[in-house]
Amino acid sequence: MLGLTTIISYGTTQYLFGTLIVPVNQTFHWNRASVSGVYAMSLLLSGLLGVPVGYLVDRYGARLLMTLGSLLGGVTLFALAFSQASWQFTVLWAGGMGIAMALFLYPVTFTVITTWFDRGRGKAFAILTFLGGLASPIFFPLAGVLLPLMGWRSLLMLFGGLHLLIAVPLHGFLLRRAPRTQQDTRQKRHEKNQLHQLASSGVLHEGVTARQAVAQRPFWTLTISFSIAMLGNTILFTHQIAHMINRGYDPVLAATLTGGLGLASLPGRVGLNLLSERVSPRLLLGLCHVVQALGVVVLILAPSVPWLLLYVLLYGAAFGAISPLKASVVADYFGKKAYGTITALQGLPIAFGTALGPLAAGWLYDLFGRYDVAFWCCVVGFVLAGCGIVVTRSSSWHTS
Repeated sequence: MLGLTTIISYGTTQYLFGTLIVPVNQTFHWNRASVSGVYAMSLLLSGLLGVPVGYLVDRYGARLLMTLGSLLGGVTLFALAFSQASWQFTVLWAGGMGIAMALFLYPVTFTVITTWFDRGRGKAFAILTFLGGLASPIFFPLAGVLLPLMGWRSLLMLFGGLHLLIAVPLHGFLLRRAPRTQQDTRQKRHEKNQLHQLASSGVLHEGVTARQAVAQRPFWTLTISFSIAMLGNTILFTHQIAHMINRGYDPVLAATLTGGLGLASLPGRVGLNLLSERVSPRLLLGLCHVVQALGVVVLILAPSVPWLLLYVLLYGAAFGAISPLKASVVADYFGKKAYGTITALQGLPIAFGTALGPLAAGWLYDLFGRYDVAFWCCVVGFVLAGCGIVVTRSSSWHTS
């Protein structure tokens, strides 16, 4: 269920906006920095709301929050379709979609997975993100084909209906809390006694609190690395289609190639996350960021479509594994006691990185008339992020 709703959630928010840059720019006569700024504000708001949302998910579960998020996402897309002024589009996307994304994207679904699974967590992440990875190959080409046929306003109404008709009922009726929260009082008391005995003997440790995590150096080295990497990712999410169009490629071809990133990501989503149960997910994550950097180099220098296909294969294969590997790394370092709150606290500086990326790339495009400088910054950022993750030492609670 989460896999299906993740396809809708990412397909109609982060992946959709990249296809809207050119038509919305033409409608409201914005420059690239302005239209990118709208998306940046939504990412920033989503990140800032991550702390209260993470706390609420830890305490009460995700059903109500994800249901409200899908409802708000659907209504906002309908409202965007009727926006007649640039300020209306700005308020609706930055505000409405920003709040909605905080309620239904991976930070929330990964918290659900973390609380449901102890054993086989890597497999669970692999399954969820394999399904979620279909958002890109479905929605990028779909939007690329439908935009010239029906216009961006009708397209937004169609995608809003997916939230209201599919995601809302699935979240509302099928999403449950982890089974251990639904047992009877006697069973809970028995398990509590067992857990107390295991904890007293040093066999079991549920992890650290959010306060303890923030006081540890790994929290900050990982958070800074994640922020730098997400800055690069959001630059590419937002501007890679516009970059290809600017280089003279057909818009439908550009959208199709970008959608191919999702297909290229599927082997990495499954293989690398299954491998993470045997090999350190920290090392795998660092390697993925370095491969991303290599892929962006190919994108910058690509003289023809075959080179763009190589970019799709390299960047897509690495990108597919990143989100679940990050979740595994955080769970391994800090445990699941306050997983939602810890990832939400990390989300604050990450949000500034994700917001800065599209805005800075749009400004650099307006300045130079091309995206090369922004994409070279991505290359450097991915390398730095990968190195930062690899050199981060183990968290202290594992040996306490």
